Amino acid sequence: MKVNLAIVLTIGVVLAVLVAGCTTKSQIGSAPTSEARQIIPIGALVDLTGESSSEGDATLAALEMAAEDMNSFLEEIGSSRHVALMVEDSGTDPDRALRALTTLSQSGCRVVIAATTSSELTALKKYADDTGIILIGTKSTAPSLAVQGDSILRLVADDTNQGYAMAQVLQIENISTIVPITRGDIWGDDLLNATTTSFKKEGGTVLDGVRYTPGTNFSAEVKVLSAIVQDVKSRYGSVNVGVYFISLDEADSLLLLAAGEPELTSVSWFGSDGTAERESLTSNRTLAQFAVRTHLICPAYGVPWMVKQTDEYQQVAQDLKRETGSDPTGYIATSYDAVGVVSQALLLSEAADSTDLQTLLTYTLNHYNGITYHLSLNDAGDRELACYDLVTITEQNGTYSWQLMGQFISWDTGDDEMIWNGAIIPLG
Repeated sequence: MKVNLAIVLTIGVVLAVLVAGCTTKSQIGSAPTSEARQIIPIGALVDLTGESSSEGDATLAALEMAAEDMNSFLEEIGSSRHVALMVEDSGTDPDRALRALTTLSQSGCRVVIAATTSSELTALKKYADDTGIILIGTKSTAPSLAVQGDSILRLVADDTNQGYAMAQVLQIENISTIVPITRGDIWGDDLLNATTTSFKKEGGTVLDGVRYTPGTNFSAEVKVLSAIVQDVKSRYGSVNVGVYFISLDEADSLLLLAAGEPELTSVSWFGSDGTAERESLTSNRTLAQFAVRTHLICPAYGVPWMVKQTDEYQQVAQDLKRETGSDPTGYIATSYDAVGVVSQALLLSEAADSTDLQTLLTYTLNHYNGITYHLSLNDAGDRELACYDLVTITEQNGTYSWQLMGQFISWDTGDDEMIWNGAIIPLG
């Protein structure tokens, strides 16, 4: 039976399982009978549909693979415990996500992995705070959700880090002025604010741009953006002006419209992690040509390059690629880690009869090394380590593909580093 290297737990957890998790009928290395099996439910909310569903199926595959790996491990050591993953489609819809969380709560889930947008997580917060359910965020990054002592623990860094990384990219690319077009929700607003704050500290200028409502036609917004860019070019020139756009799956529709506006194809474009590495931007020729013409650069939430070289990461990444057909993104790999760390905490909680699961989860996270490296949290309950792959689209023999230009890492030690086109760029 396969046991994934990344799911092998610490000695303390193994001992806890052996002492408290094995039935009197089971010996080490023998599987418990179905009657003796004790279920550990773990809830999961995944955007399988809606405007942020492009990674939904791959995220689900990662969650299910991690649960299978954990159960293989537990079976091999003869434990009676069995992780049961209970999944609900949150639909990129705050109301639907709340209904789904209620369902998981009523099904006995004490911890729910929320692979959802920040808008959805915002809608879940009060219910979780009131009921004591712990939400483990693997996709939400809005800084305004960084609240100390609430029910949310996020295994991803908040977007103050992405804003700082983008400010460094803009500076490297000699962009002094940006015109934003932004998705009008908590994530879009927070990310724009984070980037604006960092870019202004670097001496950059952020002009009033366009804020659009998700789910609407963008024709009018793109026309307004084109007019703004035309005016800005007349004042600053086109070389040092860029468009900064923050969007999710609606990026395709927005960029198709932008591709028909000459003013918008004459300046550089910079995106966010909501757009980075989208397959549609390379498979659709019009979108790909627009990306190449505008030198589109996006930060993709990633995993430090040296961590990707470890056996643990490589094994999981290869398994996921066989399952899904593509390499896992940083968010997908983090969802894999979420199952492992939640399982470990729940096993310890049962063994120790803990009444403070959140304290135990926080402690476990601060001492857990997953396939994506340390999962340690800051005081607000968000991951300390932040990493972004800086990617662009290139063309070779008529084929378009995403290519890595560099990587920004903010280590949990407090040190920052930027690698750009193979060179280390000094920061600070």
